[in-house]
Amino acid sequence: MRRRTFNWTEKQRDKLHKVQDILQELAEYKPLTLRQIYYQLVGKGFIENTTSQYGMLSKLVKWGRIDGEIPWEDMEDRLRTFRNAAGWTDDKAFIADELGNFLRGYRRDLLQTQEKYIEVWIEKDALRSIFKRVCHSYCVSVIVCRGFTSVSVLNDFRERLLYYRGRDPVMLYFGDFDPSGVEMLPAMRTTLEEELGVTGVTFKRIALLKGDIQKYRLPHNPSALKRKDTRTTKHVEAHGEVAVELDALRPDILEGKIRKAIDSELDAKAFRREVATHRREIDKLDQLKEEVEEFIENR
Repeated sequence: MRRRTFNWTEKQRDKLHKVQDILQELAEYKPLTLRQIYYQLVGKGFIENTTSQYGMLSKLVKWGRIDGEIPWEDMEDRLRTFRNAAGWTDDKAFIADELGNFLRGYRRDLLQTQEKYIEVWIEKDALRSIFKRVCHSYCVSVIVCRGFTSVSVLNDFRERLLYYRGRDPVMLYFGDFDPSGVEMLPAMRTTLEEELGVTGVTFKRIALLKGDIQKYRLPHNPSALKRKDTRTTKHVEAHGEVAVELDALRPDILEGKIRKAIDSELDAKAFRREVATHRREIDKLDQLKEEVEEFIENR
């Protein structure tokens, strides 16, 4: 069967080159989502912030990848994942895999001597990889809300606080600046405090802030202002016709905000001591792994 092809016009080629430039500019943060690329193009004034332009870009990057103009690994859909259910070819392959994984993945709790217990909560699952990359190095957990959080998720948080009793809990929140995104943190706080009886938590909204929109000239998302939503009226009265997604922030700027927010809550000296201990422990585990591998090879 003959494969379908895409007729590249001069204008489409120009937009493709702009996408390639963005992927190169943000190479450290690849793979990127379609929405992240879209907001970079809007922010640079290359395309308008409309539904039709988003659809155009989706089609363009689809064919850009099919035709080999954009590497497949440069982009990803973070809401759709594959779970491999395959096994091993034989027992030797299994042993090789097990040896490769043996004593790998140890992580010392770098926050065990901290006075505060920190969690980072985010509205958008599509940005999870950026947050995990930063927070993982601090041993800080990332919780994805995906809209207004269920009471089950909030109760899980309450259970974790019981486990970490004796430390001061801090929730660092990152979400959209729109009628729903602005209301999510206060709604969670109300449920935790007034319905679940959780007290003593410090709640901090880190991003997006209204000042971020002005400072970084972020493009608006007018579709988030749903006129039939009662939150829209309240939002417009307080902030005007302003609705911006967290995805609009450049990944490097967002990463900087995450690091700064966590660093501001830490006892830096205690953290550095734990990091040093962790490195010594890793060296011991590596030495033990080599001894076990040598023992199995000589059997």
